[in-house]
Amino acid sequence: MKHIQIPSRCSAQHRGFSLFIVLIMLLLSALLAVGGARTAQLLESMAGNQRDYQRAFEAAEAALLDAERDIRQQAFDAATQTYVACSALVSSPCRKAADTRVFPDRDTGWVTAYVGKGANSCERGICYFAGTDSVSAASGSEAYRFWTRAAYVDQYARYGEFTGAPTAGNPALASARYWIEVIDRARSDEPLYRITALSTGARTASTGGGTRVLLQMSFDPAAVRKVN
Repeated sequence: MKHIQIPSRCSAQHRGFSLFIVLIMLLLSALLAVGGARTAQLLESMAGNQRDYQRAFEAAEAALLDAERDIRQQAFDAATQTYVACSALVSSPCRKAADTRVFPDRDTGWVTAYVGKGANSCERGICYFAGTDSVSAASGSEAYRFWTRAAYVDQYARYGEFTGAPTAGNPALASARYWIEVIDRARSDEPLYRITALSTGARTASTGGGTRVLLQMSFDPAAVRKVN
């Protein structure tokens, strides 16, 4: 006589509970995998944004230095791979009075040469604001954040435009630009210059405008010549 073993109700419940545990483990594993992928994507995006900001910051710094060379009339000499006086080059991209606005001196009319364009004006990166309050760029003055205004926003000088500076492989330098404010000083042979440099990142701009770095500094050419 054969005996047939009938599975107990307890064994069936045990196997059902084990299957439920396995499904939960698979679900948790899937959630961990998705979470890990999103974390990796976020970290990669943060690293890319940081790299983009660093390149834009370096480009803005380079634009400040380029503006200084523009003021000091220096240009890049490809033969020597150095910056030399514009007058030492047979052909240079430096500013020429016949082509564009140039930096003032006492012998060529000082800042009065700019007044013909109006009390406040910019041309190819050289700006002059006649109001005394514009020197401090206080809120409400014409010079306050002037580089964002329609009258001046396009009147910048591009990095290397008047110095022939190489880009050195930094894509952010393609967007680097600067404005140089001429600030009159009655008791000096030369004006004081305030340089504003702007650079944007190379990554795709977001709805907020992408990476933008703005730097500003004052430059006194008289002090530089005393050191030299």
